[in-house]
Amino acid sequence: MSATLTYIRTYLVRVILIIAALSGLVTWYFVSPQADAIANELQIWNTAAASWTLFVGIITIFSHYIRSVMKRERYWPYQLYAMILMVLWCIMGVWSGLYSNLYQTAYLSTKITLHIAILGQLIFFFISGVYRTFRIKTARTLLYAFLALIMVVLNAPWMQWIFPNAEKVTFWLLNNVGMSGERTLAITGGIGGVVLSIRILLGLEKGALRATEEI
Repeated sequence: MSATLTYIRTYLVRVILIIAALSGLVTWYFVSPQADAIANELQIWNTAAASWTLFVGIITIFSHYIRSVMKRERYWPYQLYAMILMVLWCIMGVWSGLYSNLYQTAYLSTKITLHIAILGQLIFFFISGVYRTFRIKTARTLLYAFLALIMVVLNAPWMQWIFPNAEKVTFWLLNNVGMSGERTLAITGGIGGVVLSIRILLGLEKGALRATEEI
């Protein structure tokens, strides 16, 4: 990579990120029509860039799948099937509209149904993960297993039939004990995101900007 491209990737991208971040912060904390206009314009640019990225991604997938189908590589029938579906869905969306009854019926009858089926299969991986997580070897895993057992028992129909207030206990645990831990993770993630953003803008995370070469 030439020094000019490295310079552009390193500094121009940082300037764009800083401007976009500042426009968002200004519109969040201050009332300014000019800042709102700039933020809205940047949002439009972001939407256009995302759409173009999606278009390029589809072209890239097609070029890879076409080579795989022509060479009869492994899983080529599935790749051919995927290409046919992508073309048909694009034609259907452009011809009838995304919010038409035809498109929505086809969408709900295929994608949502398959999504539910995939979620049903994930329960086996979930059970496997729970088994590995809750193997009681330390006091911490013992506490995790005990709290998980409490939530399972309190949500069981037979327990709510014997102890009608079990549902109230469940909501109290979720809204107080569970919520405190969830907010702790959210705050930690937010602080981590701010630190990561600062590291990116300072050039300490060059891989995020794909600027890994020296100028």
